[in-house]
Amino acid sequence: MALFEDLAKGAATPTGLMVGIGAALLMPVLVPAASGVLRPTARAVMRTGIMLYRGTIEPISAAVTDLVTEAQLELATASGGSGAAASGDEQKEQPKSPRHKARGGS
Repeated sequence: MALFEDLAKGAATPTGLMVGIGAALLMPVLVPAASGVLRPTARAVMRTGIMLYRGTIEPISAAVTDLVTEAQLELATASGGSGAAASGDEQKEQPKSPRHKARGGS
């Protein structure tokens, strides 16, 4: 309630009234002029933000994917092939590693 009372007190001054009336009268003139300048600036800021987002998310996504794959391989090897699902995963992962290819071929 005190906020509204303070606003009402400030608006009652002649200076506050003149500023409000002046702003209301100048809005139709200032908005198109400001939008002509601010719109290209806003587009440039948005474009830069999108480029930065794409430039940082792709490397982070690749790193996280690699970490998840490594963790899954560690879990599969730690289980020691217990269960059909773990041994199936290990068989699927063997062709991806050159070391497994060398052992499998010799």
